[in-house]
Amino acid sequence: MRGFSMKSTVLLVGMTLTCSALLAQQATPQASDAATTATANQSTTSAAAPRLTAEQKKQLGEMRATARDQAAIIRNDQTLTAEQKQAKLKELHASTRAQMKSVLTPEQQQAFAARKSKAGFAAKLGLTPEQQGKLKELFQSTHQQRQSVLKDSSLTNEQKQTQLSQIRLTSKTQLATILTPEQLAQFQQMQMRKLHRHAKQG
Repeated sequence: MRGFSMKSTVLLVGMTLTCSALLAQQATPQASDAATTATANQSTTSAAAPRLTAEQKKQLGEMRATARDQAAIIRNDQTLTAEQKQAKLKELHASTRAQMKSVLTPEQQQAFAARKSKAGFAAKLGLTPEQQGKLKELFQSTHQQRQSVLKDSSLTNEQKQTQLSQIRLTSKTQLATILTPEQLAQFQQMQMRKLHRHAKQG
């Protein structure tokens, strides 16, 4: 039972974090429900987060609270086996995400997905705050340089290709000075997996 309790707790935490991400907040798995709710309310006003209307905040908050209650009911349902509880929690997670997405505009969905992706990227690589800051500057600079080249009507396509290749090489060199060898290897593996997924989808 203790093993299942830990698994179900992990599932609940995952569901809670998903809901909280849509409210533009980052909560730790150890945070209490009260602390998590307070953090969510504060973070929804963050300038870095896409702005939610009062009605959206209300709807998302209600969905999150309902999902948390339903998860608690499932975990304490003595008529269900451990496997059944796990399956129902997964279903609840999926349905809650779908409901919350329906409240957000496409632009808000993309913005929240980007925030979540960046948080996951930093966590997987174990980046320090200093590394995160340097990478942000590097990626922004690289993006701006690429856009400048792409929008330059005075360049031929061959010239654009040459300059884009040079930008990419420079970016890789700078990346290697920011990440440790282990982080760089992991980053390259993540990029390869991403390309592989895109290739399969295409």
